[in-house]
Parts: sequence; structure tokens; C-alpha cells
Amino acid sequence: MTLVSIAGWGLVGLVLASVLRIAVQRSSILPATCDRLAPPAVLEVVTAALFSALAWRIGAEPDLFAYSWLAAAGVPLAAVDWNSRMLPTKLIWPSGIILAALLSLAAVLNRDAYPLIRSAAGMLALLTFYGALYFLRPGGLGGGDLRLSGVLGLALGWAGWTAVLTGTLLGWLVAAIAILVLRIGRGSEASNDIPLGPFLIIGTLAAVLASSMS
Repeated sequence: MTLVSIAGWGLVGLVLASVLRIAVQRSSILPATCDRLAPPAVLEVVTAALFSALAWRIGAEPDLFAYSWLAAAGVPLAAVDWNSRMLPTKLIWPSGIILAALLSLAAVLNRDAYPLIRSAAGMLALLTFYGALYFLRPGGLGGGDLRLSGVLGLALGWAGWTAVLTGTLLGWLVAAIAILVLRIGRGSEASNDIPLGPFLIIGTLAAVLASSMS
């Protein structure tokens, strides 16, 4: 894609982020503890940057739409979790359904069903992994994190099994670093202030961008 196309796609991301911000804030999705998503323009700028980065790495391919939607939905999800320590089901499920539909469309346009099958397998793999953590360590993982893992598994599975592993490990690694920094600054209870969702989303998007370079 040309620089003009990449910038244009970033502008699409900015507009979509603005629409999603308004839709989420005017709906009943936000938890009572989250009065706003983020300061003005922050979500829009971050989403626009992600759209441009994805367009640069992926190019004019059908799966660009799916991954761009993941970025558009992931940014407000991360913001809600960061502010309220909750991941609303009403935001996770529609995001996952739209992502699955866009990946299915990409499979049809590419005339290749295998990435879609791998995507479903990636979803099941991460749901199994996070489900085990959820039940074996009560309180260590939220139900929202479990549901989010299925959505992220869809995206990572499409990119490949290396991306599934890399995206998961990156998310946990960044979260661990954040917890360590906070513990040094605030003490041993600082880990209670860290939501996992934003870091899982960061790890997934980083893995997608990295996998598209190969």
C-alpha cells in the first residue's frame, strides 16, 4: 500500500474509534465504576495509529479488515478494563462475532478455508488454557478475561500457531513487567491494581504485526 493509502486507512480508524466511543458511552455497556473511556482523542489517535500500522504490515489483503476491527474493538475494551477492572460481556461477544464474520469473509475471498479452521482451533486452545487457569486458580483470572481469550484466539489462530504462542506470552510478559514496576513503587499489593485484559490485547496486536512481517 502507498503512504496515502496507509494514512487514509488510519483516518478510517480514527472515525471508527469516534463512533465506537460515542456508541459505548451512550449505551448501558459501561460498568458503573467507569464514567468515561479515556481523555478526549486518546482512543481515536491510538486506533488510527494501529490502523496505519496494520495497513503498512498487512497491505491490501482481506484479513486487514478483520485485524483492523480487532484493533478498533480492542482499544475501548482495554480502556474499560483499565478504568473499571471489568470486561463487559456486551462488548466482548459482538466484537468476537464481527471478527469471526470478517475472518470468514477473508477465507472466502482467499478461497482458503485452512486459516479459518486454524483460527477456530486457536480460539478453542486459548479458551481451554484460560479456562483451566480460571477454574484451577479462582480469583486469579476474571470471567471477562476468559471470554476475551476466545476472541484473541480467533485472531492469533488466523495468523498461525507461532502467533498464538507469541501473542499469549507477550501479553503475560508485559503484564508481569507492569506488576513488577508497580510493586517496586507501591509495595506487594500493587498487583491488585493491574487488569490483565489490556496486556492480552497488546500482546495479540504485537504478535499480529510481527507475524505479518514474515
